[in-house]
Amino acid sequence: MMRKIFMTILYSILALLFSGGFFLVFSPQFGDPPNQKKSLFYEKYDNYLDGEFKNEERFDMMTGDMSMREFISGDSGRMKPDPILPLKIDFANFKSLSNDEIQFSWLGHSAFLLKVNGKIIMLDPMLGKYAAPVPMPMLKRYSPEIAISLDNIDSIDMVLFSHDHYDHLDYKTIKKIKDKVKMFYVPLGLGGHLNSWGVDESSIIELNWNQSVLNDKIELVCLPARHFSGRGLSDRNSTLWSSWAIISDLGKIYFSGDTGYGNHFKRIGDEYGPFDLALLDCGQYNDAWKYSHMIPEEGVQASLDLKASQFMPIHWGAFTLSTHDWADPVKRAFKFSEKKQLNMIYPEIGEIVILGNKTEKKWWKKY
Repeated sequence: MMRKIFMTILYSILALLFSGGFFLVFSPQFGDPPNQKKSLFYEKYDNYLDGEFKNEERFDMMTGDMSMREFISGDSGRMKPDPILPLKIDFANFKSLSNDEIQFSWLGHSAFLLKVNGKIIMLDPMLGKYAAPVPMPMLKRYSPEIAISLDNIDSIDMVLFSHDHYDHLDYKTIKKIKDKVKMFYVPLGLGGHLNSWGVDESSIIELNWNQSVLNDKIELVCLPARHFSGRGLSDRNSTLWSSWAIISDLGKIYFSGDTGYGNHFKRIGDEYGPFDLALLDCGQYNDAWKYSHMIPEEGVQASLDLKASQFMPIHWGAFTLSTHDWADPVKRAFKFSEKKQLNMIYPEIGEIVILGNKTEKKWWKKY
């Protein structure tokens, strides 16, 4: 009898290991990291060493202890109890807005929709339900609704990605929009994921830090960030992570992607600033990973380094990926912005904003 129970447990474990291994190898969610030929090509770059991309400054994955129990706990502060219902964007109406000024809308977390010089641009359009390769309740989007219907989007001129983590690069979102996008601009190596999901190579441009490309009078500059990459168990730092500058005659926008605070902000501000708006990562932070994400006060300081006229905290409002209360990023950033006399904006998810305009409604207080 005991032998039978033991064999049943053993076979169950083996079945789980086999199915898990099969999923890791064959699931399209994981994408396709650079092959050996591309890896050899990257060796000519200063920020690629020993088969991995490197940060400009010191980077430790963990900078302190973090309780896994604390991380997965479902207390009411960090796990948003009620859905955040976004304002709804009519894409046809958004396309018809004036070409004489820049309009943008926050789609939650780090995702944005912009209209610049009449061109439609999306930044890190992660619009899936889960910030993970499989449905995980603790990583579920706060709202079952998103601000814009992907089915109603007919054409997107440019999509920019900052890196390949699941809360920024989403397989299901790409599958829905890939045939509507004219050009994807990504840091080195990330194009392999897109290509494996059906995006034609001719529609993908990969850039290293400090490289730029011009698209109809809009300059897109791939810039450093302090972070890391990887979607599977063996592809850590095989693709590059970046921030972006979007420069046109109508204004300059800086998009941080994910990043820890560092000297790169001052250099970028000196070379490409002043910026009209800085969209800066200051959510999902933790003392245990201080080099890969900024706390809100660092986000404010980064905005000052960038010489930005306006600052907006991003990487919050959609998912719980750390241990702080869900609205702490905007509360702390607002308090420190006032102290530093910095103009901070805080639009609702789905709200359409004209570059340079202020926002007044502290919408998070109603939740």
